[in-house]
Amino acid sequence: MPDRKKTYLFILKLVFSLSIIVYLLTRKAPIPKIIQDLSGVDLFWLVVAFSLHAFGLFASAYRWQILAQAQGDEVPLGYLAKSYLVGTFFNNFLPSRFGGDIVRIWDGSRYSRSLVKSSAIVLVERLTGIIVLFIFALVMSLFRLNMALRIPVIRISLLLGLLGLTTIAAFFLPVTKHLLIKLPEGGIAGKTKHKIIAFRDTILAYRAQKGPFLKATFWAFLLQLNVIVYYFLIGKSLHLNIVFTDYFIFIPLVLLIQAIPISINGLGLREGSYMEIFRYYGIPAHAAFAFSIVDVAFVLILGIAGGIIYITRK
Repeated sequence: MPDRKKTYLFILKLVFSLSIIVYLLTRKAPIPKIIQDLSGVDLFWLVVAFSLHAFGLFASAYRWQILAQAQGDEVPLGYLAKSYLVGTFFNNFLPSRFGGDIVRIWDGSRYSRSLVKSSAIVLVERLTGIIVLFIFALVMSLFRLNMALRIPVIRISLLLGLLGLTTIAAFFLPVTKHLLIKLPEGGIAGKTKHKIIAFRDTILAYRAQKGPFLKATFWAFLLQLNVIVYYFLIGKSLHLNIVFTDYFIFIPLVLLIQAIPISINGLGLREGSYMEIFRYYGIPAHAAFAFSIVDVAFVLILGIAGGIIYITRK
């Protein structure tokens, strides 16, 4: 029965995503216009943009390795890089942008010998990146209040981001542990309680590992800066007239929207968000859709590489 429910849920999310895409293509962004935009792309900037994935892969794997070492796990950098690519492959088919993290948690547990510990490491690795991105958006929005206030998607995303970070911060307050300890013992509930407490304690252990944590955060900053430049170059290849600093506002927020688990890998949500934001600059919907297609195509290429690694590895 649980497997059947998961299948139904997947189908619902797929239908939801495809319904949005069909609506956008038939009502907002004509396919011939999109093809015209893509045919006029500047290949030089497109190649440069794609090449940034190499640094992104290295920075992601290295940051993961730093956090794993701080927990006493020695994991080869190449193994982590391959795991990232495999995770990218699964991201293309799982709900939200972070579905592939389940694969990375499993891969990490081969060295940590603990799914709870591996989950904590991957979560910290993810959270440092998300927090850096959100700080980019929040700080730059203060300098572009007119833009932030005029685009509903940006206002709502900033609010959701603040709410999410507040919830995460509350989870690590001392009072939360006291409340968890008071929960009933025994049975599935008791086992779940102890796993949550162990998960929380593993993450808080980084308070005694300030050096590695700060080093990982620094690499998170470089990684997310690389992400912003990547999207800017995609825009440049499509001749979009958007100021570089504005990418620091809307790219983190679109990535946040993609993480909402109501679609398949953000399909539909991503395209709709770009259309809404690009309208502020006078950029037509078909150009926004073309912008999204380029990004999706690059991720699919990386996903194919990850799929090959997954199939061939032992």
